[in-house]
Amino acid sequence: MEARHSPPPWHIRIGVTLCLLILSLTLLTLRALTSYLRRVRKTNSTRRQRLLKQLNLPAENAAARQTVIGFFHPYCNAGGGGERVLYEAIRYHLAADKHTVCVVYTGDATAGGSATKSEILIKARDRFSIDLTSPHSSSRLAFLPLRSRLLVSDSYWSRLTILGQSFGGAILAKEACEELLPDVFIDTMGYAFAYPVVRLFRPSTPVGAYVHYPTVSADMLARVKGRATGHTNDAKVAKSMLRSQIKLVYYRLFAKVYAWALRRADVLVANGTWTMRHLNTLLGGHGRSATTVYPPCDTRSLEGFPLSGRKPTLVSLAQFRPEKEQATQLRLLRALFDLRPSLRDDGVRLIVMGSSRNPSDEARVASLRRLASELDIASQVEFVVNAPWPTVVSHLSTASVGLSTMVDEHFGMNVVEFMAAGLITLSHASAGPLLDIVVPDEKGRATGFHATDVDDFAKKAQHVLCRMSEGERDEMRGRARRRAQQVFNATAFEEAWRGRLWEPLEGKLKALRDRDVKKKQ
Repeated sequence: MEARHSPPPWHIRIGVTLCLLILSLTLLTLRALTSYLRRVRKTNSTRRQRLLKQLNLPAENAAARQTVIGFFHPYCNAGGGGERVLYEAIRYHLAADKHTVCVVYTGDATAGGSATKSEILIKARDRFSIDLTSPHSSSRLAFLPLRSRLLVSDSYWSRLTILGQSFGGAILAKEACEELLPDVFIDTMGYAFAYPVVRLFRPSTPVGAYVHYPTVSADMLARVKGRATGHTNDAKVAKSMLRSQIKLVYYRLFAKVYAWALRRADVLVANGTWTMRHLNTLLGGHGRSATTVYPPCDTRSLEGFPLSGRKPTLVSLAQFRPEKEQATQLRLLRALFDLRPSLRDDGVRLIVMGSSRNPSDEARVASLRRLASELDIASQVEFVVNAPWPTVVSHLSTASVGLSTMVDEHFGMNVVEFMAAGLITLSHASAGPLLDIVVPDEKGRATGFHATDVDDFAKKAQHVLCRMSEGERDEMRGRARRRAQQVFNATAFEEAWRGRLWEPLEGKLKALRDRDVKKKQ
Protein backbone atom coordinates (compact mmCIF):
# COMPACT_ATOMS: atom_id res chain seq x y z
CA MET A 1 0.00 0.00 0.00
CA GLU A 2 1.47 3.33 -1.10
CA ALA A 3 2.16 5.93 1.53
CA ARG A 4 -0.13 8.93 1.40
CA HIS A 5 1.60 12.28 0.89
CA SER A 6 0.30 15.28 2.71
CA PRO A 7 -0.38 18.37 0.55
CA PRO A 8 2.20 21.19 0.58
CA PRO A 9 1.84 23.71 3.40
CA TRP A 10 -0.57 26.57 2.76
CA HIS A 11 2.16 29.18 2.50
CA ILE A 12 3.89 27.14 -0.23
CA ARG A 13 0.64 26.87 -2.17
CA ILE A 14 0.03 30.63 -1.87
CA GLY A 15 3.62 31.38 -2.90
CA VAL A 16 3.40 29.17 -5.98
CA THR A 17 0.05 30.72 -6.92
CA LEU A 18 1.46 34.25 -6.60
CA CYS A 19 4.51 33.33 -8.67
CA LEU A 20 2.32 31.87 -11.40
CA LEU A 21 0.10 34.95 -11.28
CA ILE A 22 3.07 37.32 -11.56
CA LEU A 23 4.53 35.25 -14.39
CA SER A 24 1.21 35.28 -16.24
CA LEU A 25 0.82 39.04 -15.83
CA THR A 26 4.40 39.59 -16.98
CA LEU A 27 3.89 37.47 -20.08
CA LEU A 28 0.61 39.21 -20.87
CA THR A 29 2.27 42.61 -20.44
CA LEU A 30 5.17 41.64 -22.70
CA ARG A 31 2.76 40.28 -25.28
CA ALA A 32 0.71 43.49 -25.21
CA LEU A 33 3.87 45.61 -25.43
CA THR A 34 5.20 43.58 -28.35
CA SER A 35 1.88 43.89 -30.15
CA TYR A 36 1.79 47.64 -29.52
CA LEU A 37 5.35 48.19 -30.77
CA ARG A 38 4.69 46.09 -33.86
CA ARG A 39 1.58 48.12 -34.62
CA VAL A 40 3.44 51.45 -34.30
CA ARG A 41 6.22 50.23 -36.60
CA LYS A 42 3.75 48.83 -39.13
CA THR A 43 1.74 52.06 -39.35
CA ASN A 44 4.77 54.35 -39.45
CA SER A 45 4.93 54.29 -43.24
CA THR A 46 1.38 55.65 -43.40
CA ARG A 47 2.18 58.43 -40.95
CA ARG A 48 5.34 59.26 -42.86
CA GLN A 49 3.50 59.57 -46.19
CA ARG A 50 0.81 61.67 -44.51
CA LEU A 51 3.48 64.06 -43.22
CA LEU A 52 5.08 64.41 -46.65
CA LYS A 53 1.68 65.09 -48.15
CA GLN A 54 0.97 67.80 -45.55
CA LEU A 55 4.27 69.45 -46.51
CA ASN A 56 3.34 69.17 -50.21
CA LEU A 57 6.32 66.94 -50.86
CA PRO A 58 6.19 64.12 -53.44
CA ALA A 59 5.50 60.59 -52.28
CA GLU A 60 8.58 58.46 -51.73
CA ASN A 61 9.70 55.57 -53.85
CA ALA A 62 12.80 53.43 -54.12
CA ALA A 63 14.53 55.98 -56.36
CA ALA A 64 13.60 59.09 -54.37
CA ARG A 65 13.69 58.67 -50.62
CA GLN A 66 13.72 61.46 -48.08
CA THR A 67 15.83 61.43 -44.93
CA VAL A 68 13.64 62.39 -41.98
CA ILE A 69 15.60 63.79 -39.03
CA GLY A 70 13.64 64.01 -35.80
CA PHE A 71 14.74 66.70 -33.34
CA PHE A 72 13.52 66.10 -29.79
CA HIS A 73 13.08 69.56 -28.28
CA PRO A 74 9.99 69.92 -26.04
CA TYR A 75 10.56 73.68 -25.54
CA CYS A 76 11.41 74.81 -29.07
CA ASN A 77 9.92 78.30 -28.63
CA ALA A 78 11.72 79.33 -25.43
CA GLY A 79 14.15 81.68 -27.14
CA GLY A 80 17.24 80.49 -25.27
CA GLY A 81 20.66 79.22 -26.27
CA GLY A 82 19.41 75.66 -26.68
CA GLU A 83 16.92 76.86 -29.26
CA ARG A 84 19.67 78.59 -31.22
CA VAL A 85 21.46 75.23 -31.45
CA LEU A 86 18.24 73.58 -32.65
CA TYR A 87 17.50 76.06 -35.43
CA GLU A 88 21.11 76.40 -36.55
CA ALA A 89 21.27 72.61 -36.87
CA ILE A 90 18.00 72.55 -38.82
CA ARG A 91 19.24 75.30 -41.12
CA TYR A 92 22.42 73.32 -41.78
CA HIS A 93 20.59 70.09 -42.65
CA LEU A 94 17.99 71.73 -44.88
CA ALA A 95 20.72 73.59 -46.78
CA ALA A 96 23.07 70.60 -47.02
CA ASP A 97 20.64 68.12 -48.61
CA LYS A 98 17.47 68.85 -50.55
CA HIS A 99 16.18 65.37 -49.68
CA THR A 100 16.22 66.09 -45.94
CA VAL A 101 13.02 66.67 -43.97
CA CYS A 102 13.29 67.91 -40.37
CA VAL A 103 10.61 67.35 -37.75
CA VAL A 104 10.67 68.90 -34.29
CA TYR A 105 8.91 67.06 -31.47
CA THR A 106 7.68 69.81 -29.16
CA GLY A 107 5.02 70.80 -26.67
CA ASP A 108 4.68 74.15 -28.41
CA ALA A 109 2.93 72.50 -31.37
CA THR A 110 -0.08 71.08 -29.51
CA ALA A 111 -3.63 72.35 -29.92
CA GLY A 112 -3.18 74.34 -26.72
CA GLY A 113 0.46 75.15 -27.45
CA SER A 114 2.05 78.55 -27.28
CA ALA A 115 2.45 79.20 -31.01
CA THR A 116 1.82 78.11 -34.58
CA LYS A 117 4.55 76.92 -36.93
CA SER A 118 4.68 80.34 -38.56
CA GLU A 119 4.95 82.11 -35.20
CA ILE A 120 7.71 79.76 -34.03
CA LEU A 121 9.76 80.36 -37.17
CA ILE A 122 9.26 84.12 -37.03
CA LYS A 123 10.45 84.17 -33.41
CA ALA A 124 13.52 82.12 -34.37
CA ARG A 125 14.24 84.60 -37.15
CA ASP A 126 13.78 87.66 -34.95
CA ARG A 127 15.64 86.25 -31.94
CA PHE A 128 18.50 84.40 -33.65
CA SER A 129 18.63 85.84 -37.17
CA ILE A 130 18.02 82.29 -38.44
CA ASP A 131 15.48 82.52 -41.24
CA LEU A 132 13.58 79.30 -41.92
CA THR A 133 10.42 81.05 -43.11
CA SER A 134 11.17 80.76 -46.83
CA PRO A 135 9.24 78.08 -48.78
CA HIS A 136 12.51 76.28 -49.53
CA SER A 137 13.03 75.67 -45.79
CA SER A 138 9.55 75.66 -44.25
CA SER A 139 8.24 73.17 -46.82
CA ARG A 140 10.63 70.57 -45.38
CA LEU A 141 10.10 71.38 -41.72
CA ALA A 142 7.28 70.20 -39.45
CA PHE A 143 6.45 70.48 -35.76
CA LEU A 144 4.88 67.41 -34.16
CA PRO A 145 3.01 67.68 -30.83
CA LEU A 146 4.12 66.41 -27.44
CA ARG A 147 0.94 66.64 -25.39
CA SER A 148 2.41 65.66 -22.02
CA ARG A 149 5.15 68.30 -21.84
CA LEU A 150 3.99 69.25 -18.36
CA LEU A 151 5.76 66.09 -17.16
CA VAL A 152 9.16 67.69 -17.81
CA SER A 153 8.24 71.08 -16.38
CA ASP A 154 10.38 72.45 -13.54
CA SER A 155 7.30 73.15 -11.44
CA TYR A 156 5.48 69.82 -11.90
CA TRP A 157 7.70 67.72 -9.63
CA SER A 158 8.03 69.26 -6.18
CA ARG A 159 9.90 66.17 -4.94
CA LEU A 160 12.25 63.72 -6.70
CA THR A 161 12.50 66.28 -9.47
CA ILE A 162 15.21 64.73 -11.65
CA LEU A 163 13.57 61.31 -11.42
CA GLY A 164 10.18 62.75 -12.30
CA GLN A 165 11.50 64.80 -15.21
CA SER A 166 13.40 61.78 -16.51
CA PHE A 167 10.19 59.75 -16.40
CA GLY A 168 8.50 62.63 -18.22
CA GLY A 169 11.21 62.59 -20.89
CA ALA A 170 10.58 58.89 -21.48
CA ILE A 171 6.82 59.50 -21.82
CA LEU A 172 7.44 62.33 -24.29
CA ALA A 173 9.75 60.07 -26.31
CA LYS A 174 6.93 57.52 -26.49
CA GLU A 175 4.60 60.25 -27.79
CA ALA A 176 7.24 61.29 -30.33
CA CYS A 177 7.61 57.75 -31.66
CA GLU A 178 3.85 57.40 -31.92
CA GLU A 179 3.79 60.57 -34.02
CA LEU A 180 6.58 59.43 -36.32
CA LEU A 181 9.58 57.13 -36.21
CA PRO A 182 12.31 59.20 -37.91
CA ASP A 183 15.28 57.91 -39.87
CA VAL A 184 17.59 59.64 -37.37
CA PHE A 185 16.67 60.79 -33.86
CA ILE A 186 18.57 63.75 -32.36
CA ASP A 187 17.87 65.04 -28.86
CA THR A 188 18.88 68.69 -28.53
CA MET A 189 17.72 69.24 -24.93
CA GLY A 190 19.43 66.42 -23.04
CA TYR A 191 16.57 64.07 -22.11
CA ALA A 192 18.66 60.91 -21.86
CA PHE A 193 15.78 58.62 -20.93
CA ALA A 194 14.30 59.25 -24.36
CA TYR A 195 17.09 57.19 -25.96
CA PRO A 196 16.15 53.73 -24.61
CA VAL A 197 12.52 54.44 -25.51
CA VAL A 198 13.50 55.14 -29.13
CA ARG A 199 15.58 51.96 -29.07
CA LEU A 200 12.52 50.06 -27.84
CA PHE A 201 10.41 51.22 -30.77
CA ARG A 202 13.10 50.63 -33.39
CA PRO A 203 16.46 49.35 -32.12
CA SER A 204 18.37 50.23 -35.29
CA THR A 205 17.52 53.95 -35.28
CA PRO A 206 20.65 56.14 -35.24
CA VAL A 207 20.43 58.23 -32.06
CA GLY A 208 22.42 61.38 -31.44
CA ALA A 209 22.40 63.78 -28.50
CA TYR A 210 23.53 67.35 -28.00
CA VAL A 211 23.80 67.71 -24.22
CA HIS A 212 23.78 71.18 -22.67
CA TYR A 213 24.31 69.94 -19.11
CA PRO A 214 24.23 66.61 -17.27
CA THR A 215 21.06 65.80 -15.34
CA VAL A 216 23.24 64.71 -12.43
CA SER A 217 26.91 65.50 -11.94
CA ALA A 218 29.80 64.95 -9.57
CA ASP A 219 29.38 68.56 -8.41
CA MET A 220 25.79 67.86 -7.35
CA LEU A 221 26.92 64.78 -5.44
CA ALA A 222 29.68 66.81 -3.76
CA ARG A 223 27.22 69.51 -2.66
CA VAL A 224 24.91 66.95 -1.08
CA LYS A 225 27.81 65.14 0.56
CA GLY A 226 29.18 68.44 1.88
CA ARG A 227 25.66 69.49 2.96
CA ALA A 228 25.90 72.73 0.99
CA THR A 229 22.69 74.65 0.27
CA GLY A 230 21.88 75.36 -3.38
CA HIS A 231 19.26 75.09 -6.13
CA THR A 232 19.62 71.31 -6.22
CA ASN A 233 19.94 70.91 -2.44
CA ASP A 234 17.55 72.91 -0.27
CA ALA A 235 18.27 73.99 3.29
CA LYS A 236 16.06 71.33 4.91
CA VAL A 237 18.13 68.57 3.33
CA ALA A 238 21.46 70.30 3.91
CA LYS A 239 20.77 70.73 7.63
CA SER A 240 19.87 67.07 8.15
CA MET A 241 22.53 64.36 8.15
CA LEU A 242 19.91 61.63 7.56
CA ARG A 243 18.22 63.43 4.68
CA SER A 244 21.59 64.22 3.14
CA GLN A 245 22.62 60.56 3.26
CA ILE A 246 19.32 59.43 1.75
CA LYS A 247 19.61 62.01 -1.03
CA LEU A 248 23.22 61.00 -1.67
CA VAL A 249 22.17 57.37 -2.16
CA TYR A 250 19.33 58.53 -4.42
CA TYR A 251 21.72 60.60 -6.56
CA ARG A 252 24.27 57.80 -6.81
CA LEU A 253 21.66 55.26 -7.92
CA PHE A 254 20.18 57.73 -10.37
CA ALA A 255 23.64 58.50 -11.78
CA LYS A 256 24.13 54.82 -12.67
CA VAL A 257 20.76 54.58 -14.43
CA TYR A 258 21.35 57.92 -16.14
CA ALA A 259 24.71 56.69 -17.45
CA TRP A 260 23.01 53.55 -18.79
CA ALA A 261 20.48 55.73 -20.64
CA LEU A 262 23.25 57.92 -22.08
CA ARG A 263 24.94 54.84 -23.52
CA ARG A 264 21.84 54.11 -25.62
CA ALA A 265 22.87 57.01 -27.88
CA ASP A 266 25.22 56.31 -30.78
CA VAL A 267 26.81 59.77 -30.61
CA LEU A 268 27.06 62.14 -27.65
CA VAL A 269 28.32 65.70 -27.97
CA ALA A 270 28.47 68.31 -25.24
CA ASN A 271 28.31 72.07 -25.51
CA GLY A 272 31.52 72.64 -23.57
CA THR A 273 34.40 71.21 -21.59
CA TRP A 274 32.61 71.18 -18.24
CA THR A 275 29.64 69.18 -19.54
CA MET A 276 31.89 66.85 -21.56
CA ARG A 277 34.01 66.02 -18.51
CA HIS A 278 30.99 65.23 -16.38
CA LEU A 279 29.42 63.07 -19.08
CA ASN A 280 32.62 61.09 -19.58
CA THR A 281 32.98 60.62 -15.82
CA LEU A 282 29.45 59.20 -15.72
CA LEU A 283 30.00 57.02 -18.79
CA GLY A 284 33.20 55.59 -17.37
CA GLY A 285 34.35 54.22 -20.72
CA HIS A 286 32.18 51.26 -21.78
CA GLY A 287 32.72 52.14 -25.45
CA ARG A 288 31.05 55.54 -25.19
CA SER A 289 32.52 59.00 -24.76
CA ALA A 290 31.36 62.53 -25.43
CA THR A 291 33.08 65.17 -27.53
CA THR A 292 32.60 68.93 -27.60
CA VAL A 293 30.69 71.02 -30.14
CA TYR A 294 30.51 74.66 -29.11
CA PRO A 295 27.06 76.16 -29.72
CA PRO A 296 26.67 78.77 -32.46
CA CYS A 297 26.57 82.39 -31.46
CA ASP A 298 25.34 85.40 -33.39
CA THR A 299 28.63 87.24 -33.72
CA ARG A 300 28.01 88.88 -37.12
CA SER A 301 25.10 91.06 -36.03
CA LEU A 302 27.01 92.18 -32.93
CA GLU A 303 30.56 92.75 -34.13
CA GLY A 304 29.95 96.12 -35.80
CA PHE A 305 29.35 98.11 -32.63
CA PRO A 306 32.05 100.62 -31.58
CA LEU A 307 34.28 99.59 -28.70
CA SER A 308 34.69 103.05 -27.20
CA GLY A 309 32.24 105.63 -25.93
CA ARG A 310 30.25 103.15 -23.83
CA LYS A 311 27.75 104.09 -21.12
CA PRO A 312 28.54 103.09 -17.49
CA THR A 313 25.92 100.35 -17.73
CA LEU A 314 26.02 96.71 -16.63
CA VAL A 315 23.77 94.27 -18.51
CA SER A 316 22.79 90.64 -18.12
CA LEU A 317 20.97 88.36 -20.54
CA ALA A 318 19.44 85.07 -19.38
CA GLN A 319 16.13 83.32 -18.92
CA PHE A 320 14.49 84.14 -15.60
CA ARG A 321 15.26 80.81 -13.97
CA PRO A 322 16.50 80.42 -10.37
CA GLU A 323 19.91 79.02 -11.34
CA LYS A 324 20.68 82.15 -13.39
CA GLU A 325 21.18 84.02 -10.10
CA GLN A 326 19.78 87.40 -11.16
CA ALA A 327 19.41 88.23 -7.46
CA THR A 328 23.21 88.16 -7.20
CA GLN A 329 23.34 90.86 -9.87
CA LEU A 330 21.12 93.13 -7.81
CA ARG A 331 23.19 92.54 -4.69
CA LEU A 332 26.46 93.19 -6.50
CA LEU A 333 25.11 96.53 -7.76
CA ARG A 334 24.27 97.50 -4.19
CA ALA A 335 27.71 96.32 -3.06
CA LEU A 336 29.28 98.37 -5.86
CA PHE A 337 27.45 101.50 -4.67
CA ASP A 338 28.59 100.76 -1.13
CA LEU A 339 32.19 100.57 -2.35
CA ARG A 340 31.93 103.78 -4.36
CA PRO A 341 28.76 105.81 -3.55
CA SER A 342 29.59 108.39 -6.23
CA LEU A 343 28.76 105.83 -8.92
CA ARG A 344 25.04 106.39 -8.27
CA ASP A 345 25.42 110.00 -9.40
CA ASP A 346 27.69 108.96 -12.28
CA GLY A 347 24.78 107.17 -13.95
CA VAL A 348 25.81 103.56 -13.33
CA ARG A 349 22.82 101.31 -14.07
CA LEU A 350 21.98 97.63 -14.34
CA ILE A 351 19.78 96.30 -17.14
CA VAL A 352 18.49 92.76 -16.48
CA MET A 353 17.31 91.22 -19.76
CA GLY A 354 15.78 87.81 -20.35
CA SER A 355 12.84 85.68 -21.38
CA SER A 356 9.96 84.66 -19.12
CA ARG A 357 8.46 81.29 -20.08
CA ASN A 358 5.63 80.75 -17.64
CA PRO A 359 3.89 82.02 -14.46
CA SER A 360 6.78 80.77 -12.32
CA ASP A 361 9.20 82.95 -14.26
CA GLU A 362 6.82 85.90 -14.04
CA ALA A 363 6.66 85.49 -10.27
CA ARG A 364 10.45 85.38 -10.19
CA VAL A 365 10.66 88.69 -12.06
CA ALA A 366 8.21 90.25 -9.59
CA SER A 367 10.36 88.96 -6.72
CA LEU A 368 13.46 90.52 -8.28
CA ARG A 369 11.68 93.86 -8.60
CA ARG A 370 10.83 93.71 -4.89
CA LEU A 371 14.43 92.87 -4.04
CA ALA A 372 15.66 95.88 -6.04
CA SER A 373 13.36 98.10 -3.98
CA GLU A 374 14.52 96.53 -0.72
CA LEU A 375 18.15 97.17 -1.72
CA ASP A 376 17.30 100.79 -2.59
CA ILE A 377 18.50 100.44 -6.17
CA ALA A 378 15.15 100.30 -8.00
CA SER A 379 15.81 103.57 -9.82
CA GLN A 380 19.15 102.22 -11.09
CA VAL A 381 17.75 98.88 -12.34
CA GLU A 382 15.72 98.19 -15.47
CA PHE A 383 14.08 94.84 -16.26
CA VAL A 384 13.69 94.02 -19.95
CA VAL A 385 11.45 90.95 -20.23
CA ASN A 386 10.69 89.06 -23.47
CA ALA A 387 11.98 91.92 -25.56
CA PRO A 388 12.53 91.49 -29.31
CA TRP A 389 16.12 90.87 -30.36
CA PRO A 390 16.65 94.39 -31.79
CA THR A 391 15.89 95.83 -28.34
CA VAL A 392 18.38 93.47 -26.71
CA VAL A 393 21.01 94.35 -29.31
CA SER A 394 20.42 98.06 -28.73
CA HIS A 395 21.34 97.67 -25.06
CA LEU A 396 24.36 95.50 -25.88
CA SER A 397 25.67 98.12 -28.30
CA THR A 398 26.04 100.81 -25.63
CA ALA A 399 26.70 99.01 -22.32
CA SER A 400 30.15 98.60 -20.76
CA VAL A 401 29.98 95.37 -18.75
CA GLY A 402 28.23 92.04 -19.41
CA LEU A 403 27.29 90.05 -16.29
CA SER A 404 26.82 86.29 -15.96
CA THR A 405 26.36 85.18 -12.36
CA MET A 406 25.22 81.56 -12.76
CA VAL A 407 27.37 79.02 -10.92
CA ASP A 408 28.49 76.18 -13.21
CA GLU A 409 26.97 77.74 -16.32
CA HIS A 410 27.38 74.74 -18.63
CA PHE A 411 28.38 76.99 -21.52
CA GLY A 412 27.37 80.65 -21.48
CA MET A 413 26.20 81.76 -24.91
CA ASN A 414 25.25 85.11 -23.42
CA VAL A 415 28.89 85.65 -22.46
CA VAL A 416 29.97 85.04 -26.06
CA GLU A 417 27.36 87.55 -27.22
CA PHE A 418 28.73 90.08 -24.74
CA MET A 419 32.23 89.57 -26.11
CA ALA A 420 31.12 89.91 -29.73
CA ALA A 421 29.16 93.06 -28.90
CA GLY A 422 32.22 94.70 -27.36
CA LEU A 423 31.38 94.43 -23.65
CA ILE A 424 33.86 93.56 -20.94
CA THR A 425 32.58 90.33 -19.43
CA LEU A 426 32.31 89.66 -15.72
CA SER A 427 31.24 86.05 -15.18
CA HIS A 428 31.26 83.47 -12.43
CA ALA A 429 34.56 81.62 -12.14
CA SER A 430 33.22 78.20 -13.09
CA ALA A 431 32.32 75.88 -15.97
CA GLY A 432 31.88 77.29 -19.49
CA PRO A 433 32.88 80.95 -19.00
CA LEU A 434 35.99 79.88 -17.10
CA LEU A 435 37.05 76.85 -19.16
CA ASP A 436 35.96 77.65 -22.71
CA ILE A 437 34.95 81.26 -23.27
CA VAL A 438 36.67 83.98 -21.23
CA VAL A 439 40.16 82.54 -21.51
CA PRO A 440 43.44 84.34 -22.28
CA ASP A 441 44.31 84.99 -25.92
CA GLU A 442 47.28 83.43 -27.72
CA LYS A 443 49.62 85.91 -26.00
CA GLY A 444 48.23 85.20 -22.54
CA ARG A 445 46.30 88.47 -22.30
CA ALA A 446 42.97 88.56 -20.46
CA THR A 447 39.73 88.72 -22.45
CA GLY A 448 37.49 89.41 -19.45
CA PHE A 449 37.09 88.88 -15.71
CA HIS A 450 35.80 86.17 -13.38
CA ALA A 451 34.43 86.44 -9.84
CA THR A 452 33.29 84.06 -7.11
CA ASP A 453 30.83 85.93 -4.87
CA VAL A 454 28.96 89.23 -4.51
CA ASP A 455 31.88 91.14 -3.00
CA ASP A 456 34.29 89.81 -5.64
CA PHE A 457 31.88 90.76 -8.43
CA ALA A 458 31.53 94.27 -6.98
CA LYS A 459 35.30 94.76 -6.72
CA LYS A 460 35.86 93.56 -10.29
CA ALA A 461 33.07 95.84 -11.56
CA GLN A 462 34.65 98.77 -9.72
CA HIS A 463 38.00 97.91 -11.32
CA VAL A 464 36.48 97.98 -14.82
CA LEU A 465 34.48 101.17 -14.33
CA CYS A 466 36.90 103.18 -12.20
CA ARG A 467 40.46 101.92 -12.49
CA MET A 468 40.96 100.76 -16.06
CA SER A 469 41.77 103.48 -18.57
CA GLU A 470 39.60 103.89 -21.65
CA GLY A 471 42.46 102.51 -23.74
CA GLU A 472 42.82 99.41 -21.55
CA ARG A 473 39.09 98.77 -21.75
CA ASP A 474 39.05 99.10 -25.53
CA GLU A 475 42.02 96.73 -25.91
CA MET A 476 40.31 94.08 -23.77
CA ARG A 477 37.08 94.50 -25.71
CA GLY A 478 38.95 94.01 -28.96
CA ARG A 479 40.63 90.81 -27.73
CA ALA A 480 37.30 89.43 -26.52
CA ARG A 481 35.56 90.25 -29.80
CA ARG A 482 38.26 88.51 -31.85
CA ARG A 483 37.93 85.35 -29.78
CA ALA A 484 34.14 85.33 -30.19
CA GLN A 485 34.46 85.82 -33.95
CA GLN A 486 37.05 83.09 -34.45
CA VAL A 487 35.82 80.33 -32.13
CA PHE A 488 32.07 80.61 -31.66
CA ASN A 489 30.62 81.59 -35.04
CA ALA A 490 27.94 79.66 -36.94
CA THR A 491 30.41 78.27 -39.48
CA ALA A 492 32.56 76.72 -36.75
CA PHE A 493 29.43 75.16 -35.24
CA GLU A 494 28.32 73.69 -38.57
CA GLU A 495 31.73 72.14 -39.21
CA ALA A 496 31.88 70.60 -35.74
CA TRP A 497 28.24 69.44 -35.89
CA ARG A 498 28.82 67.76 -39.23
CA GLY A 499 32.09 66.09 -38.32
CA ARG A 500 31.45 65.03 -34.73
CA LEU A 501 27.72 64.34 -34.63
CA TRP A 502 26.12 64.06 -38.07
CA GLU A 503 28.68 62.07 -40.06
CA PRO A 504 28.71 59.11 -37.62
CA LEU A 505 24.90 59.06 -37.59
CA GLU A 506 24.73 59.39 -41.37
CA GLY A 507 27.21 56.53 -41.70
CA LYS A 508 25.03 54.26 -39.59
CA LEU A 509 21.93 55.24 -41.56
CA LYS A 510 23.66 54.50 -44.87
CA ALA A 511 24.77 51.09 -43.59
CA LEU A 512 21.20 50.29 -42.54
CA ARG A 513 19.81 51.29 -45.92
CA ASP A 514 22.46 49.29 -47.76
CA ARG A 515 21.55 46.27 -45.66
CA ASP A 516 17.86 46.71 -46.46
CA VAL A 517 18.64 46.89 -50.18
CA LYS A 518 20.62 43.65 -50.02
CA LYS A 519 17.77 41.92 -48.20
CA LYS A 520 15.34 42.85 -50.97
CA GLN A 521 17.64 41.60 -53.73
